Amino acid sequence: MNLNDVIKDCIRLKLNGCATDTAIQCFGGNLLEEKRPVLAIEVSTKEILLWMMQEATNVHIYISTGVFHMNALYEPNERFPAARIYFMKTENLLLVGKIGAYIEQYGIKLGPVNDARFSKLIDDAGYAQRYEAWHERWKADARSFDGLLGGRRENTAVDQGIWLSSDGQCLVCGVKTDRMATSTVWGESGMMVGLQLCLTHQAESQKQSTLLDYLAKHLGGTAMFSSTRTRTAEEALEQTCETLKVKLECTVMKVEDQTVTARRPSGITVVVRQHSPSNYAYNILSPEGRQLSRVDSANHHKVPYGPDHVHSDLSKSKKNVVEASFTYGDVGLDVKLLLKLIQEAESKFSSNQGATG
Repeated sequence: MNLNDVIKDCIRLKLNGCATDTAIQCFGGNLLEEKRPVLAIEVSTKEILLWMMQEATNVHIYISTGVFHMNALYEPNERFPAARIYFMKTENLLLVGKIGAYIEQYGIKLGPVNDARFSKLIDDAGYAQRYEAWHERWKADARSFDGLLGGRRENTAVDQGIWLSSDGQCLVCGVKTDRMATSTVWGESGMMVGLQLCLTHQAESQKQSTLLDYLAKHLGGTAMFSSTRTRTAEEALEQTCETLKVKLECTVMKVEDQTVTARRPSGITVVVRQHSPSNYAYNILSPEGRQLSRVDSANHHKVPYGPDHVHSDLSKSKKNVVEASFTYGDVGLDVKLLLKLIQEAESKFSSNQGATG
């Protein structure tokens, strides 16, 4: 995660230093550490430094081991336990003078602070207590997101996540809420973004093509992650076939309507029915056509993060044993769980062949 990109987006939207710092707090909770009372963000230009200094709690120069740090400091608050410092650093005293002269044109003077004063500014003595209280709230707000992220890391192409903390409030309007909304950005792998919205704004967000598009349009800006147009049914089928051939080493046997039938060299068959992300099924069949396992979206089982679920074993005694699949209804994203089910089926098939041979 590059917080400088977030700052640049905020400046592009003409958000002042305080508003920019608020956005940083949403992202920055993912980076907080128990023993580090400061979230320090090095900025790339004197113009960005000036932008952040104009609304800062305190501006100063702090010298550490011969390095000059020109800091815009935002004090800790109830929502965020650590001070945020936006800074530029250099060992070159002439450069310090040039940047200082530039900033002074706008009525800001940079005075030096010593260690004792700096310690008071960031209130490091009270950080441990603030962090503990914040972390308990963070865990409570992010618990559902963490559970979903853990499942998707295990079963899908998602390998990282960002929780946009709003301290138990709707990110758009600030109303207290316990509702979670997520969006996934992916290429070779996926990143899941989670946030809290009230019922009204969650319903509004579902009318947009993506959650991030909704936030960008509602807040008056451009999406931090570029979105692509919705795939056509034909494109989705093509990508499914490509994934089955390349990543699952299958031969595509038949494509009919929105269903693809493919076969592994072992004889295990994979049948993908993919009408939409909310109406799909993946069936794993034995060489004789007997159902071995299935993932589907039918809403007839109570599972966490449902209705999507997996039947890992469709033998008579276990066919009603299900668990959350954490899948998306997109073979490209769900390939990890599919491969796991295929390999389990092949292992059982191989064992059975050995027992009867």
